Amino acid sequence: MAPGGPVRRPAFDRGLAWLRERGFQPVGGTTLDTRHGYLAGGDAERLRDLRRMITDPTIAAIWFARGGYGCGRLVEKTDFRPLRRRPKALIGYSDITVLQIAAWRQAGLVTFQGPLVGELGDPGTFDEAALWRALGPQAGGPLEFPFTSAQVARPGGAEGILLGGCLSLIASLTGTPHALRTDDAILFWEDVNEEPFRIDRMLNQLRLAGVLDRIRGMVVGRLPGCEAADPANDLPIREILDRHLGSRRIPVMVDFPAGHCAAKVTLPLGQRARLDTRSGKLTILEGAVTRRADGRPGAMFSGRKTATRA
Repeated sequence: MAPGGPVRRPAFDRGLAWLRERGFQPVGGTTLDTRHGYLAGGDAERLRDLRRMITDPTIAAIWFARGGYGCGRLVEKTDFRPLRRRPKALIGYSDITVLQIAAWRQAGLVTFQGPLVGELGDPGTFDEAALWRALGPQAGGPLEFPFTSAQVARPGGAEGILLGGCLSLIASLTGTPHALRTDDAILFWEDVNEEPFRIDRMLNQLRLAGVLDRIRGMVVGRLPGCEAADPANDLPIREILDRHLGSRRIPVMVDFPAGHCAAKVTLPLGQRARLDTRSGKLTILEGAVTRRADGRPGAMFSGRKTATRA
């Protein structure tokens, strides 16, 4: 379904073909071929689609067609609590961050920061092996994402619940009843086409709201198109991070291959993770996929466990 911006065909059709080739049976929402300005149909239509996907027991996952603005217009009227009884995977990124945060807050649901349907049919846009490590039939154990010393912005080690998404959407929810709660979390964020001063402004908002005071660590994704248009206006991301993290001694890594970038990996959000710059690994400590009584892959849960220092 398309909860935000209008669907872009034929990329979406290639994604549907990719899903069918792998044995999935796509069930489409009603706004996949509609448009209302920058939205994929009216709010009432998109909300009706989303509610149906959440409550329909025959649907095992909601794989979003695309991002694009619009999810924030639905969040206050969306009830994710039925997913406590019948959890299902929510897969996507960008504007989908709003819905993933809401599903976490309301239902404790583990969601997946991963490719959109409109990207599935285009080789190179995502890491398929990483997708199935997070989501596929063999999922269930710890996931490890190695990184290099060049990606370390602040050394150290910590454990916490991995939460986050697109920075501009996290910032847009701050101060609302739907804001991301980051107590004892490892905060993941990424974005696209935001100049350094805009990233600075959004991180400043999170700092002033106390969001950065409560995190145990930080993972910064790729930031394509986030260079200054005028080189004279540039500031390095590490300098911006130092300004807003101050003297806090928490581990921070940058340039993680997730979000608005090629070859993106898929991250389970809402699971316990360990960020350790000494070993050079981000480790998801719990598998998000459970097994049903018949042995088939089940749904995604989170116990909202308390984070501890590593």
